[in-house]
This record gives sequence, C-alpha cells and structure tokens, in this order.
Amino acid sequence: MTTNPKFHFPNFRAVGGEPSLSLPRVACVVAVLAGTVAAARAEGPGVPTPQVFYAPVQSLEDTIQSHTQDPRPQSAKGALQVADWLIYGGLGWGAACGYNVNSSPTNPQQACGPQFTPSVVAEHNTGIQRTLLYGVGDVRWYPTLNRVDVVNTSAGVVHVWEIERDLIFRVQAQGKQSQDYSGFAGNLASTNVFVTSPLNYTQGYGSSSIQKEFGSFFAAVGGSATFTAYQNIQDSLGNTIDEGARNGSVTTFNTRFGYHVSPVLYTFIEPTANWQRYRDSNLNSEGYRVVAGVGSGRIGLFSGEVFAGYAQQRFEDPIVGTSSIPVVGGRLAWFPTRFLSFRLDADRVFGTSDYNTLGFGGTGVASGAIPNVSTGLRPGSVTAITTARLSGQWTYSDRLSFTASIADQQQDYLTSSRRDNLVSLSAGVTYQIWPGIGVTTTYTHGQLYSNLPGASFTTDFISFGGSSKF
Repeated sequence: MTTNPKFHFPNFRAVGGEPSLSLPRVACVVAVLAGTVAAARAEGPGVPTPQVFYAPVQSLEDTIQSHTQDPRPQSAKGALQVADWLIYGGLGWGAACGYNVNSSPTNPQQACGPQFTPSVVAEHNTGIQRTLLYGVGDVRWYPTLNRVDVVNTSAGVVHVWEIERDLIFRVQAQGKQSQDYSGFAGNLASTNVFVTSPLNYTQGYGSSSIQKEFGSFFAAVGGSATFTAYQNIQDSLGNTIDEGARNGSVTTFNTRFGYHVSPVLYTFIEPTANWQRYRDSNLNSEGYRVVAGVGSGRIGLFSGEVFAGYAQQRFEDPIVGTSSIPVVGGRLAWFPTRFLSFRLDADRVFGTSDYNTLGFGGTGVASGAIPNVSTGLRPGSVTAITTARLSGQWTYSDRLSFTASIADQQQDYLTSSRRDNLVSLSAGVTYQIWPGIGVTTTYTHGQLYSNLPGASFTTDFISFGGSSKF
C-alpha cells in the first residue's frame, strides 16, 4: 500500500496477529533502549515489532507522494557499508540495580550488576526488494544471584517485495527471549513461601501478507503464527513449579479493507480469525475479532487510527464457554514540534495467565494453598487484557534528549472476580559527549494492584552507563 521504507510500530495484541507484551518490559524497552539504542540507529530504519501488514495505511495524499519517490536509501550516513548492505549498530553498557527482580509479592530480592544493550539493523534495499535483518537486546548479569536475565531480546528478518507500486508482499520471522510476571506467585503469600526466579519465556513468530490498492479502495490479507514456551519457576522450598500449561501456539488469519474518503482521511474494517492451542487443552479456543475505524497519515500535527469493535472467543473449558468483549482502541501520534513527539496506544484482547482460579485437584488455590507440584501439569486461566501506553520523546539539543512513558495493563480473569492492574512508569535521559558516544540514565517503576489478597507487588529498576554507535 505504501512504499515508504520505514517500518511502523503497530499496537500490541495477544490474539489477532501479534503476541502480547508485558507492560513492565514495555516500559523497560521505552526507557532503557530509547536512550542507548535510539542514538545508535538514529539515521537508519527502526527495529520492527511483530506485525502482519507492511504498514498502517497512510493518507491518500502521502501515498501519492510516496509513489513518486525512490524507496532506496538516499544516503549511507550513520551506517557501515558492506557490499550492498547498510549496517547500523550500537552498544549500550553500564551498571544496573533491580529491586524485586523476581516480581514477587513477598520477600523482594535486590541485586546489582552489569547491563548490556546491543542493537544492530542491516538493510539491503534495491527498491523493489527490501530486506531488513535486526537484533536488539537487554542482558543483565546479577553476580550475587549467580543469574543472567535476558529481557526483551529479539532477532529477526523482514522482507518486502514491491511487486507493483500499489501491490506489496511482506514476510517476517522473529525469535524472542523475555520475562513476564507470574499471576500464580500471589498464592504463596499467605504461606511464607515465595518465588525465587523470574518467569522467562521463549517466543517464535512468523507472518506474511499481501496488500493492494484499487483507486480509492485498499485491501490486504495475511496471517501469523506465534509459538511460546515458558520456563519453570522455583520457590523458596526448592520446588519446581511447572509453567508449561501455557506452552502452545496462536494462529491468525487477518484481513483489512478500507476506503479513502478524502486525501487525508480513510476508513477501514479489520476482520480477524484466530486459533489457540496449548499444552493444557482447557485453554484451547478459537474466535474472531472485527474492528472498524478511521485514520489519517496526517491531520495537522496528528496521525494514527482509532477503532472500535467486538471480539468473541469459544473456549474448550466448559466453565468459560463462549466469551465476548467490546473492543475500543487506537494508535495516535502527536508531533507538536520537530523535536518533541508523543504516542498513545490502546487495545483490548483475550489472553492467558498461569494463575489457576479453580484450584488443583479440589485444593483451593485462591485461598492460598500451594499446589502439588509433583503432579506435573499446572493449568492456567483465560483472561481479557486491556492495555494503554503513553510515551514521549524530547530531543532538547544535539547533545541532550529525554524519554518517558506511562503504561497500564488490566487483566480480568474470566473464571473468577480477580482483576490485576499493572502500572509502569519510566524516564530516561541521554547526553551525547560527542557524536556516537553518550551516557544514559534510566529509571523504571512497576506496581501491580490486585484484588486477590497478597498478589500485589512493586518493582524498581535503575541503570547508568554509556552508549556508542558505528
């Protein structure tokens, strides 16, 4: 649809095309990587998020303009050129301290150690064929815990084939290693037992789509597959708690249809079907989601989309059955000046949690009992997840820049009255000592509010270090 070589950042979804993203980790990415990595790839293309379609449809005015431009890079500034490839790389390094590094409601552990945030983006762009290889990471070593944490570290490839100026084929593959919080950990609070390791997971993602314009109309069709595997966690008694219940896949079939009602405004509808299959068959489901909205590539200083719709999921667990939720969301950007920008993302989807609201073999977990970990599989629960995130970036000068974000993730458990609200705040500042070398300080605060007694927790993370680019 668009021939702009930049890759846009879509909203995060648990079902309907993209995997969900934990809000504390989102805040960490915004705060930590915005300082160390953004400087490292300022002149190059951005690191793409998992998405099905090539880019959100832009205004007809911008689409026409892009059709008259050469999509190839106009300069190799800021890149290392190897044959026909442009490589943008950087490395952030320093020291970091985390409070409650396990996101545990009781007995929070503190630890400090080195932190490394590497980033590399390699671009091969002939205009018709465009390939992007990328890798970005956040690696933290806590010597006192004899542990290395890998947070939001991903690597992947995106290929775009411009068959015609108005016919675009896109394919993406990505692997990711990161962390999430355990909803189950709150059940240990009343027993004086606590979690001693974070909930790590490995995720693979693949997607493909083709998009076409028909005058003022546009259409796209595609699909995605997400595979996720969780690592077991440990408690203070030395028990291994099986986290494999949610290991499984989410497959989607995505469509998008729209019409340009004016040169700067378009309407669209997105029907999506999904199939979820997990190790615990009670979490299996299939469903659909339909949203409709309006968007613009440019109205004054604003751009983005807003949408509303409906989602329905049929679960194999007879206690849940078929569940429906209204969907309201969007992604909006505001550019009040050349050096100041804001972005707002919101969405609502179905998801899963490792917390079992129905108990284990007749034992009431909700009352605080510890499950019998020797029985192996430990079922989880289905949830409805509502997310909202506001982020901003201010480039005060060539040497000084600031980033900040506030995010909220509300998780409603469909088999109980439990509700979790995960709020994250972050801020970062980067000072460029000279071109290519800078220092960065970041702070992130996360707090979980839950109506389940003993489940709430607080986390804090601060880092200081340098950043470089080549």
